[in-house]
Amino acid sequence: MPQAQRLLLVDDSRVARLTLKQLLKNTGVELEIHEASNADEALQLFSELTFDRALIDYNMPGRDGIELAHEIQKTQPDLPMVLVTANIQDAIQEKAAQLNMKFLGKPVDLEQLTQLIKS
Repeated sequence: MPQAQRLLLVDDSRVARLTLKQLLKNTGVELEIHEASNADEALQLFSELTFDRALIDYNMPGRDGIELAHEIQKTQPDLPMVLVTANIQDAIQEKAAQLNMKFLGKPVDLEQLTQLIKS
């Protein structure tokens, strides 16, 4: 049996995290999901665990998702990250692309999410 991917889900909205977790369960990919509600919590988890992938919201109190991704890349430069946000401005998508992040708009489409998780 293949080992589950360890995924970090970072979003300040509890409802958004619950919705994404439900969608992730429907991707057919074996996942071990950890949650953080902000950048500080996410960085604390990164200091304790190793992740295979991170799904990160853009709009959060304190540091935004781009700032968090930049911090993560300092220690895990090859970690696949996806910016998951309703804020679909071109400038934000460009910043995500500069950090080699994939982009997924909210509301999240199961088919697109599945493709990103399996890639």
